[in-house]
Amino acid sequence: MQTSSRIEPTTAELAENRKLLHRILLDLLIVIVLIIPIAVCEFAIEPFRRGFFCDDETIRYPFKDNTVTPVLLGIILAVPPFIIIGVGEYVRQYKKGTISNTKYLWGCRVPLWWCNIFKQIVYFAFGLVLTFDATEVGKYTIGRLRPHFMAVCQPQFSDGSTCSDSFNQHRYVENYFCLGSGYTAADVRQARLSFPSGHSSLVFYSMVYAALYLQKRMHWRRSDLTRHFIQFTLVMVAWFTALSRIMDNWHHWSDVLCGSLIGVVAALITANYISKFFKKSSTDLTSLRFNSGLARQDTSATLNEVLAHTPPPYTIETQEAPGFTNEQYCTKV
Repeated sequence: MQTSSRIEPTTAELAENRKLLHRILLDLLIVIVLIIPIAVCEFAIEPFRRGFFCDDETIRYPFKDNTVTPVLLGIILAVPPFIIIGVGEYVRQYKKGTISNTKYLWGCRVPLWWCNIFKQIVYFAFGLVLTFDATEVGKYTIGRLRPHFMAVCQPQFSDGSTCSDSFNQHRYVENYFCLGSGYTAADVRQARLSFPSGHSSLVFYSMVYAALYLQKRMHWRRSDLTRHFIQFTLVMVAWFTALSRIMDNWHHWSDVLCGSLIGVVAALITANYISKFFKKSSTDLTSLRFNSGLARQDTSATLNEVLAHTPPPYTIETQEAPGFTNEQYCTKV
């Protein structure tokens, strides 16, 4: 007779499974709600139509291709954090000696470190979507013109004139339409979405969050410099990506600065209040309470000295302690 090696779930595990399923469904609903504004901005509304001066030199730069393309940006945003989180959660469980622990989920047993990886990735993705939302709101509300706006839009006015005509110099233009010769409609639309830099906000969020994870969730016994080297590399990737936006004439320096600040702040908020990287564990709190107490003093020698010179009770003066008065005895006691 062949016996089954499958471990049947307990009642507590079934109840926990139902709670976890409800939590995941609620989290997915929240993520969908957060994605809706991004979809609306990208496909349903037009950015704010901002005017410009024909002699504005800050929007007359030539058009260049992206050094960090959208596909490459997606790889940078996802691959390093996922690898760091995956390795980190596995190592944490391995060091605790609980690498073989499992949890009952959806009719099967899943390794506990898989569950921890999934939870940390959900936290990371939630903060990334929030950062994307904040960036999109800024882009479509401000409608700032990119440095290559004139090269891509090639604006023409209602009277048929353009900025190249001498009588339009120093003129502030609000009513215009873009010829966009040689460019797609998407390129012309993107030319009005400069502030803040989406590349900068997203890449700084992703890299700073990964650096904070390394700092708070992984402990290095052999070399602290290894951790700091990886953290420095992550920040430099974000820094180069942000600088490339200015180098490629896709953003003004202030767009990159603001986008970078949005990403850093979002990473700090997510790490502190959602992932709770900075929350002290119960072990740390116990150690803190123990170490914060007053240092104990060895009083054995002092007590021995007192006993050595203290006569028995009710003895005022003996041969062993001549001259020992009642007042001195009371003082010793």
